Amino acid sequence: MLGVRLDTELEERLAAVARTQGRSKSDIAREAVRRYVDLHDEAYRREARRQSTRASKRDTPEDFAFWNALARESDAQGDEV
Repeated sequence: MLGVRLDTELEERLAAVARTQGRSKSDIAREAVRRYVDLHDEAYRREARRQSTRASKRDTPEDFAFWNALARESDAQGDEV
């Protein structure tokens, strides 16, 4: 459950749209929040993919050798990764 405070003007505009569409203000607000979250969640995922791809292009054979050696050393010592 979420309560949202709107200024008077926005509340009146929302009420007018709701009446025009035959919907409740809650339905419209729910749809607006869902669209906002979908848009920004997708933008976040796109940025994470972009950064991951960019980082993977910076990997060098030396990087892989370092991490593999570290893993072998950890395994030999019985450390958990």
